[in-house]
Amino acid sequence: MSMIWLEMKKIWNWKILCALALACALFYVMFMSYFVSYYKSGNHPQVEMIYYAEELVHLYGTSITPEELSAYVAAERERLVAQADTQFKTMPVFAEAGIYSYADFSRLREARGSAFTQAENDAYWTLYGEACNYLGFFLETLEHMEEEFDIKPIYIGWNDSVWGVLNEREQARYTEIVQNNEHHTVLSYWTHGNTNDYAVCFAVMLMLAVLILVSPLQVSDRHGNIHHLQYSSKLGRKIIHRQLAATLLSAFMLTTVLVLIFGGIYSTNGTYLFWDANINSGLNLGHYSVFHMTYGQWVTAMIVLMYILALGVSMLAFVLSRFSRSMITLIMKLIPLFAAAAYLCTAVFNYSFSMLDNTLYNLVRVFGTEVYVCGVVVILALAAVLYVVRREKRVDVM
Repeated sequence: MSMIWLEMKKIWNWKILCALALACALFYVMFMSYFVSYYKSGNHPQVEMIYYAEELVHLYGTSITPEELSAYVAAERERLVAQADTQFKTMPVFAEAGIYSYADFSRLREARGSAFTQAENDAYWTLYGEACNYLGFFLETLEHMEEEFDIKPIYIGWNDSVWGVLNEREQARYTEIVQNNEHHTVLSYWTHGNTNDYAVCFAVMLMLAVLILVSPLQVSDRHGNIHHLQYSSKLGRKIIHRQLAATLLSAFMLTTVLVLIFGGIYSTNGTYLFWDANINSGLNLGHYSVFHMTYGQWVTAMIVLMYILALGVSMLAFVLSRFSRSMITLIMKLIPLFAAAAYLCTAVFNYSFSMLDNTLYNLVRVFGTEVYVCGVVVILALAAVLYVVRREKRVDVM
């Protein structure tokens, strides 16, 4: 164990840690910070949908019946229409367009496809703008919420021309979703999508971080011919076992640290409110999980897969490092490995376990494809490591 600790000290040296911190910070700022900063302050109607989803969770919890949703929408719509009527009576921009009540505005909105006068156009966008606290977007979002909740059970049928004919297992799963009322939960499309995009970027960053941390171990030893001294020690060539253990432990520890740091940063969005909401929520139109899975279980499953991939990539990096005698040679080998790992992350984590949305699933139409792919990566990495370990027993030190 002491030898593993010594090897880990070589891995976690201050130069590598500085490079690692810089790479993660830059990656976060360039690709991930957007999903934290603009989750609740981004485009409309995203902001309004998230607001209402959180409001519903506070009032009803993550499970909601159509009757509860209808009652909430009716009461909220009445309140917003009263606010809008006040705006129509007090703001000259509406009087100039002949709008004195919400009924007048509704008639104008129905004719949106027709040519507006300048006064009507100004009035229309005023209700949707900051001057009226985006009342137009709030009212539209209410209507869409109830509509999406109602059509969720039949949405797949509408998209046969897009997705193709469902196979037997997909049809059975779709029937199960409807019969068990899995869509009677609160999880907005925007929350699911935002978390998904953040997870994909985090997974790519994790692969990069693992490669930066564990790759230099053997290259630095061989560059200075330290491995000759190691071979002459009591442990001998079995040192490679300790180095492999140190590599895997380091990859595991790094994954844990990064999950805690960047998971903690993302938690400031407040998406944990939907932890117990089913992925197949009526407000998450267009997305169907192949398993009965809550938002929290989905996030947890992705984290587990990230651990598996991180360990697999660390083993592949260990193998490449074993056959590299300089950092330049190693970097040239790591570039295609990182490219492959990044592509794999986008395929595995882009709406993981989602029927008809995940790239890998669309290729094979097998439930749990993501797990099988990650398992294959680990098996291939283990095979490569076993080859290196066996080869180390008989390779010429010169």
